[in-house]
Amino acid sequence: MNTLPIITLDEIQACLSEDDILSAVKEALISHGRGDVNSPPPGILQLDNPAVGECHIKYGHQKGADTFVVKIASGFRDNGKLGLSPNSGMMLVLSAQTGAPVCVLDDKGWLTDIRTAAAGALAAQAGAPDKVSAVGIIGTGEQARLQADWTCRLLGLKSIVVYGRNPEQVANYVDDMTAQGYGVSTASEVKDLLKRCNLVITTTPSPKALVLNEDVQPGTHIVAMGTDNPGKQELGAALFAQAAVIMVDDLAQCVHHGDLGHAVRGCLVSEDRAISLGLVLAGEQQGRLNADDITIADLTGIAAEDIAVASLVWERKEVS
Repeated sequence: MNTLPIITLDEIQACLSEDDILSAVKEALISHGRGDVNSPPPGILQLDNPAVGECHIKYGHQKGADTFVVKIASGFRDNGKLGLSPNSGMMLVLSAQTGAPVCVLDDKGWLTDIRTAAAGALAAQAGAPDKVSAVGIIGTGEQARLQADWTCRLLGLKSIVVYGRNPEQVANYVDDMTAQGYGVSTASEVKDLLKRCNLVITTTPSPKALVLNEDVQPGTHIVAMGTDNPGKQELGAALFAQAAVIMVDDLAQCVHHGDLGHAVRGCLVSEDRAISLGLVLAGEQQGRLNADDITIADLTGIAAEDIAVASLVWERKEVS
């Protein structure tokens, strides 16, 4: 009886470069936007005890591929108090011919983190104004670090403004990002950050809107990353009515549990206002029409991204 191969985190990281991940995620978003990925609605499990625990299950098949992927990713925000990472998980690659599992990727949530960072950077690039004053980051967790780093490197930027509610975590964030070579300043309020930044990325699990319509300056591009569960909200619903372009990674997901859903349910915009981020990346839609436009990319994370990175790892390990 054959033993199911388990590919470790070290092996996964050794076979993927940043360019590999960016390219795979970009192609995944484009393929999803064109309807070439079979991906049912994701499973979302909210843990009552602890209340800060959640698990996402995403799965799907790239049309024509020999394999399909099931991904389990958990997030427990208080894990830091236990000396543990807040994120964990694994991916399972299965045969599309027989349904039999072919390998387990014991990535401990790293692939989810890194594909999310790549998607955020690509979404930032898709709607960014010609001249970016600074990248504004709302939040101080792992994605706040990854989003800043990947976006700044993709766009050739060095200046970051960060807002967070916890002064100690803000100070740690500044130290960490400064050590990576960035110029980092802090904002005492979200309103202050929005005055200073025309490219803003939100990375929080906030239950209520942080970015309000009246505080956003013309020409700003906002990438909303944190609202990936019902009950979360980072952007004021009225902001969507002011946006010239609304990009989504997946329309159904963003309406169901993304920031866009708050605006749709409030009858402030119709869901047909949104366009596919993947089609923008393919050059088939425009992410920005005019310099003064407010633009939004609402991202909830899609199975196509998980399929792309998991399949790439398996292909390379299989060949080797």
